[in-house]
Amino acid sequence: MKSAFTYKGLAIGALLSLICGAGGVYGMLLVRGSWWGLNASAPGALLLFFVLTFFVNTLLRLIHRPLALGRGDLVLIYAMMLMALTLPTQNFLVHIIPTMCVPFYSATPENNWRAVLQPLIPDWIVPQDYAAIKHLYEGLPAGQAIPWDVWVAPLGAWFALFMALSLMMICLSVILHRQWSQAEHLAYPMVHLPRSMIEEGSDPTARLGPFFKNPLVWIGFALPLFFFSFDGLNHYFPEVPTFPQFSPSLWWFEDSVRVIIGFSFAWIGFFYLVSLEIVFSIWFFYIFSKLQEGAFSVFGIASTEKLSRYEAFQSADLVHQGLGAFVVFAIFGLWMARRHLLAVWRKAWDRSDPLDDSTEMLSYRTCLIGLVGSLLFISGWLWMSGMPLIVLPVFLGIVLIYYVVITRVVTAGGIPTTRPPIVPPFFIISGLGASILGDRGLVAMGFAMGWAAEMRLFTMIACANSLKLAEMIPGPKRRLFWGMILALLCGLAGSTYVLMHVAYTHGGINLTSHFIGDGGQWNRLVPLLNSQPGADVRGWIFTGIGGLVEGLLMWANHRFFWWPFHPLGFVVAAGFITGQIWFSAFIAWLLKAIILQYGGPGLFTRLRPFFLGMILGEATTGGLWLVIDALTGNYGNRITAM
Repeated sequence: MKSAFTYKGLAIGALLSLICGAGGVYGMLLVRGSWWGLNASAPGALLLFFVLTFFVNTLLRLIHRPLALGRGDLVLIYAMMLMALTLPTQNFLVHIIPTMCVPFYSATPENNWRAVLQPLIPDWIVPQDYAAIKHLYEGLPAGQAIPWDVWVAPLGAWFALFMALSLMMICLSVILHRQWSQAEHLAYPMVHLPRSMIEEGSDPTARLGPFFKNPLVWIGFALPLFFFSFDGLNHYFPEVPTFPQFSPSLWWFEDSVRVIIGFSFAWIGFFYLVSLEIVFSIWFFYIFSKLQEGAFSVFGIASTEKLSRYEAFQSADLVHQGLGAFVVFAIFGLWMARRHLLAVWRKAWDRSDPLDDSTEMLSYRTCLIGLVGSLLFISGWLWMSGMPLIVLPVFLGIVLIYYVVITRVVTAGGIPTTRPPIVPPFFIISGLGASILGDRGLVAMGFAMGWAAEMRLFTMIACANSLKLAEMIPGPKRRLFWGMILALLCGLAGSTYVLMHVAYTHGGINLTSHFIGDGGQWNRLVPLLNSQPGADVRGWIFTGIGGLVEGLLMWANHRFFWWPFHPLGFVVAAGFITGQIWFSAFIAWLLKAIILQYGGPGLFTRLRPFFLGMILGEATTGGLWLVIDALTGNYGNRITAM
């Protein structure tokens, strides 16, 4: 059967991937507006896909119908844009650059990093020209060009690691796709909107899809456009009232516990598509974790352990508790998938096996070979960076657990943004002790923070959602894989060029604070070179408690049909990021419960386009003001954290 993914779709997808990479960095660093690709909700892809399906494709149908893009190419293009957005911002590139440069640019006689830190850094992992680093932060002198030759080797090394990580996650996604989609029937809320924009009606001559003809879509679209535009106008005209996405936080337990109040039309839209049980558990367990944190503080039994800045917004006890929940959730998920995984293994080595993988993006044999090969490359890369061999399996194990669990949380729970309870480098430092790493191992952990810390949007999330979307296209899907690889390369090219151009032109210190602040892990890691703390036993106790609670929740969820708590909620309970989304989850749960109670499933289905319209409206509003601010040069107007 001929592939539905054409070379025209690949070409357009490559162009839009280039725009995603370049626009993501430009909007974050210089314009400092709403970010295109920080979170799993990927508003940049939704915005560009809206322009493509509603404006461009409709116009092509009006001019000459055969010019319009088919469903296969639209699926391919959306998947490519998702892939391209996994790397421009804090998820990789904008975090990697300061990770490389801060040990040199921020070295002072007071911190003595020149003597303590710099000799431990491998030459191949960082630029070898201090002037190039200094000019990146302070701007180039007049008449000088960007020193690309200084960056070729270190960026090449980092990009090779990123591509290996991406291949590993793509292979994992293909292996798990059939289990998650067809056996467990996960909801995939992030797929509903692009699929609705692609769907065709019964009229083959229609120039506009049925989704865009539904008035409820545009009513939902208008809400975030209207309310969030007050914020946009207020940036230009201070007398205009604002409708901020985040209200002042609540402070409980004698101001020792912070409860964030955030509101997002898009997040409400995503949660509307998820079961009441899951949405209830998200906000319930977040509030429960805050009560637990407050009780520990009031009774004076809270942990004093200091972890990275990513864990600084909650007690270390809750961090370790969340880690235990993550691990048990992953183990239980793999146990549920054991028959499928065994079938994949048999098919990989016996092509006569009856399991049919011809409709998968890659054959299962290719996936297993790619998974093993990429893991070997990543292991070698990390070992060369200074990570001890004895630590490598544990480090990669927790990284794989995080990738799988976060992807499942997004695809099952519609959670638009989340990250691990404790970042992998500090899991090793806290759980095994800094002494097992040694000085070079600690420095290697510092560099690992560049890609294994801000794990909000990564290749596996993009691939899992893309594979679900591609189910609407019959026939072979091998070309989709090459589209993803092309998108990653185009995204890297676009984002790297724009980052270097903007930084060397304006000076990195004049851009968003993340550009230099994201290297802040060195301030925490360098003191550990001297102290070399051992493992935190209390942390392991709370890890065990978290795992036990998660196990009981899973047992009850599968044992009692009336059980109101879903184990997914406890997995993401602790953390600053869940604090941003819990209130939207509460609003969505309340609205959906009322709709189902008084209108039943019929009303729920009829109102679905309204909530999809809210998602599209918020993505469009953030992108619209980003373009306006870029054209006017009025920067710092962040409309939405979607």
